[in-house]
Amino acid sequence: MAFNPNQLLNNPASYLAFRGQAALQPQEPAAPVPAPPYDKAMYRDAYGRLGLMSIANVADLGCGCGNFTGVMAERGQKQEVYLGVDMSHDRIKVAKAAYPGWKFIYGDFTDPKVRQEYERYEAYLLLNVLDVIEDDLGFLETVPQGKPLLFSMPRAEKEGSIRHFPDMLSLREHYSPLVSIRSVGRFKSGDGAYSMVVGFRW
Repeated sequence: MAFNPNQLLNNPASYLAFRGQAALQPQEPAAPVPAPPYDKAMYRDAYGRLGLMSIANVADLGCGCGNFTGVMAERGQKQEVYLGVDMSHDRIKVAKAAYPGWKFIYGDFTDPKVRQEYERYEAYLLLNVLDVIEDDLGFLETVPQGKPLLFSMPRAEKEGSIRHFPDMLSLREHYSPLVSIRSVGRFKSGDGAYSMVVGFRW
């Protein structure tokens, strides 16, 4: 029998049942929330350097609002090859809203449970991280050994950073006890010059 909308007016029970069935209908997924604007240049540069390392997946330690995720998405990468980790709950919330389906976790990088999540990945990305962590070498000691990593470092004083290395020699001397440095490239953006370091954790 065809549905007669007037029956809803005459039968409140039918109306309630109809509303209940409507509530069970599949809902359209929420549209992604646009990511905050940012300069993609550094993240595209890092993506290219990671591509030269022949890795299958990467853990982005200090992922922030998911900036590198945006580059992964525009290059057609699968979501399962990426994990973003950040110690800011607010930034993780923004990243999850902007890039639904991608994996992000909130927590301290050195927490054993968080480490258990990211140590399964083949390589580690540390953009704008080591220059703002007080004990950068102590943090690097917690990163799993024998795996490639890529990190950025300002070459001059920069607002928000607590360290910089103006030349490759001083950078190598500082990190060589923990990292086998394979290459140090240069990158320049609107907020200054950076060293882009590719290496392996000893």
